[in-house]
Amino acid sequence: MAIETVTPETLSNPADEQPSIPRALAYGVFQFPVGLLIPPLTLMLPGFYAETMGVPLAIVGTISAATRLLHIITDPLVGALSDRTRTRFGRRLPWIGTGALIAMIGVALAFMPVVQHASPYYLAGVLLLIYTATSFIQIPYYAWGAELPATAYGRARMLGWREVAGLSGLMLSSVAPLLASAFGFSANGRQAMAILACALLVALPLGFVILTRAGHERAPTDQDAARPAILPVLREFWTAIRTNMPYRRMLIGAQLVNIGLTAGQAVSYFFLSRILHLDKMFGPLLLIGGICAVLSAPLWLAIGRRVEFHKAVGWGCIIATLIHVVGFMVLPPGKPVLLLAIGIAEAVVMAGVIILAPTLQAFAIQYGTLKSGVDRAGTYVSLNQLAGQVANAVPFLLVFPLLAFAGFEPSHTQTSASGLFALRMLGIFAGAPFQIAGALVLLSFPITKADAARTSAELDRQNAHGI
Repeated sequence: MAIETVTPETLSNPADEQPSIPRALAYGVFQFPVGLLIPPLTLMLPGFYAETMGVPLAIVGTISAATRLLHIITDPLVGALSDRTRTRFGRRLPWIGTGALIAMIGVALAFMPVVQHASPYYLAGVLLLIYTATSFIQIPYYAWGAELPATAYGRARMLGWREVAGLSGLMLSSVAPLLASAFGFSANGRQAMAILACALLVALPLGFVILTRAGHERAPTDQDAARPAILPVLREFWTAIRTNMPYRRMLIGAQLVNIGLTAGQAVSYFFLSRILHLDKMFGPLLLIGGICAVLSAPLWLAIGRRVEFHKAVGWGCIIATLIHVVGFMVLPPGKPVLLLAIGIAEAVVMAGVIILAPTLQAFAIQYGTLKSGVDRAGTYVSLNQLAGQVANAVPFLLVFPLLAFAGFEPSHTQTSASGLFALRMLGIFAGAPFQIAGALVLLSFPITKADAARTSAELDRQNAHGI
């Protein structure tokens, strides 16, 4: 049986786009509680346990870093096991449901502690619960998004809405400290954490119920569900990188961009405070930038209908980088309106990268499935997550030592001229080389929409015939 012929007309016909809009929304909305969890987990929880719960700051930092290393074990393990799971509910959904339940327990204990003063063991225990839950949720959830039968644009629309839901969760997490402050409580105290806990305890089960309406996965073959063993699983990780050139380019390009973004974020507060003297704009800038990114999502999905996704992602990243570099080079201190203008422009353009980039991963995973004959989406996704953990750590190993060497110390009220110069240069240029390099790699991504549609049609044919 021949592979379905793909033409520009079939690629742009909304009536043929799959999954349908209701199913695409049902899949994407679960990213909202995931996005809602990230900021308090990384930004608020350490301060809460150090300031309110009585755990020494150094111990909080050590425990937070050590428990994050759990992902090195759990991400590949969950990826390999979920690839091989066979139940009447599918491969991914049981893992996601279990993760949501564990997350609810962890959130309740961590954000609404049952003790007045926590021990380091209490903090370590609740963080282990939450980080285990995020592996159970994210790896199968993102793998499922790459496996759901979809047209090229239909998949981009579904994954784009998923990222918009995550951005919405990230934004709304800032409401809790604002509400607590408005009623006279600490922005990082028990009341703020309780508001977030209540929101998550509602959003997680509700999101999961909606997710069950997203449709069925492709049925796994006997080879897909083969029993895992350590050496074959490790061999699959190596094979995924060695033989799948589109995935390799996507992985390298995306993580270079991640390094650049994290490098800029690492010094953003210090840059606003010491260079621009606008430290009070840090929160509003994040919130307004997030709102603009969400509102620009329809524009980027429309662009994705008309141009190849890798071109939209690559050029979007280059343009956003130029806006940041040129804007902050000419921005004088003490100009909040100009700062917002630059931040909004950068957020709107970078939104295209965030919204459309996951489609490239899905295309590369489908390519690997067709080439190898085995569906290992969980393996690919866990590789990407692990690479992301490394990429997010690299800037802290580069930027902070450079600042310290130049004489910049945040705890000192007076900073040397060399320290301020280093902060200015890093605040403007630290991320640019990585983001430009990553964009150039992504621009060479070899899978077009037509290629992806042919791959999807062939996988559907094989699935229908039980191949």
